[in-house]
Amino acid sequence: MDTLVAAAIHDAKNALSSLGVWLDEAQRECEMQGSSPALMQAKTITAKLSGQLVELLALYRAGEGTLRLAVEDQHLEDFLTDLMTELASSRPMDNNGGSSAIAIDTDFAFAKENAAWAFDAYLVKFVLLDALRNALRHAKQHIRFSIAAEAGGGIRFSIADDGDGYPQEILRSESNKAMSADSSGLGLSFARLIAARHATPSGQHGRLEQTNDGLGEHGARFSLVLP
Repeated sequence: MDTLVAAAIHDAKNALSSLGVWLDEAQRECEMQGSSPALMQAKTITAKLSGQLVELLALYRAGEGTLRLAVEDQHLEDFLTDLMTELASSRPMDNNGGSSAIAIDTDFAFAKENAAWAFDAYLVKFVLLDALRNALRHAKQHIRFSIAAEAGGGIRFSIADDGDGYPQEILRSESNKAMSADSSGLGLSFARLIAARHATPSGQHGRLEQTNDGLGEHGARFSLVLP
């Protein structure tokens, strides 16, 4: 846990530094009419930092034995609408400072056919937003976000992209090696925790699955399965 905390603090420090630069630029741009790429970048970084702090707090509470999930029936269509609206307000920027042009195709037919499901909407939304933002950073052109029934019971949220896929250390859950790249591993640790904490009285637990059978030849696929 100490290594994870140190990595997360390092990420947060870098994000805050970038945020200061972009907010200064946004202040100058907002004196003129028109759109503000700098302000959009600042919002993206702020969303990332906020998410990291939520994830870090959840992991800390889990370590202390005080993490409690608010599992309630959620209206699936409303949940997905809120999630996509929040994603749109803080999408990662492209290399030219504009909003990412990656197309997101959705398949929410299951949500129309099954009005409600019980889970912690606040924490599950963080898991899915983190996965979607990660897909936006690595996809080449397309992302597919879907929800479907899981064989044997439960629901499956899947996010597939057409990027280069997960590194092997991620697929092997070698978090220390993952942290040496461009990620602290915080988001994945948080996602695994939240998935596992969703459970039925019969002992069926949620889980996280990561594979390289997404879109394209080697695209990544992130799946959150809830009982």
